[in-house]
Amino acid sequence: MDETAASTQEIAGASAAMAPPPWADMETDCLAHVFRRLDLEDLAAAAPLVCRGWRRAAADPSLWRALDLRRDHVARFMPWAPLAAAFARRYGVARFSLAGFLRLCVARAQGSADDVMLPPLLASPAADLHHISLECPRLRRLALPQLPTGDEARLAELIPRWPLLEHLELDAKPSTSFPALAAQLGEHCPNFTSLKTSGAVKPEDAAALALSLPGLRTLCLDRSYLPKQELLAILAGCRALRELTARGCVGFDEGDEEVARRGCRVARFDVGGSRAVDELQDEPLAGAGDGLCDSSYVDVM
Repeated sequence: MDETAASTQEIAGASAAMAPPPWADMETDCLAHVFRRLDLEDLAAAAPLVCRGWRRAAADPSLWRALDLRRDHVARFMPWAPLAAAFARRYGVARFSLAGFLRLCVARAQGSADDVMLPPLLASPAADLHHISLECPRLRRLALPQLPTGDEARLAELIPRWPLLEHLELDAKPSTSFPALAAQLGEHCPNFTSLKTSGAVKPEDAAALALSLPGLRTLCLDRSYLPKQELLAILAGCRALRELTARGCVGFDEGDEEVARRGCRVARFDVGGSRAVDELQDEPLAGAGDGLCDSSYVDVM
């Protein structure tokens, strides 16, 4: 073999040695880093079926810490959606359900899930919440749809199981159990600083916020029924607030001077669009008498 041929072989060998390994042979940590860009459905129904290396990487608990099941939930979790078809084709799942997918995600997290957002498609909210309370002890953020009255009360009982909870988002404020919920948050969640909800804020609700959650830093009550006295009570009791939004509310006027004076100490205080009385009560609607009303009116009933 002449020197040229030997040199060519050496270069080819060096190139082969320097070539990146095939995807299937990549380190699990590297694959997991790439898989962080995938949606939950791809992690559950696609990546694990490529090869053993991908299955191992897709099962990394760090990929399942944030479980956002609200985004595009209608398109994603219907029986006729592509995700249901994928589970039927690849796993032989005859009846795909959101509850089953939720349990799969929670199981993959292996107790590390810290951010769970649930859509309004829960067939059994009580059972799903109970399961999350047992399997997600490190929860920091929780977002829930409107719950039946019985499940609202149950939520307060589950709060002690999430001692690391920092943020709670409720599509609808519990109608009767909110004071109990606030008390549980104040007693068992020392890092709790952020609440987002909407509904009718009664005197006992405002008092519960001031008494149980004085360290609250962020509060969103957009599109609520929020009388002026309740808003002032919250501002007086929650002295640590850095952000308070109450946009589009009914119960006080956005230009009220006392509200503005009390709220000026809050770094972000936004009450745009709020009004003292519901304009629908004073202005006849087109087609009045047929029971039609807009969503803002429904929110404060």
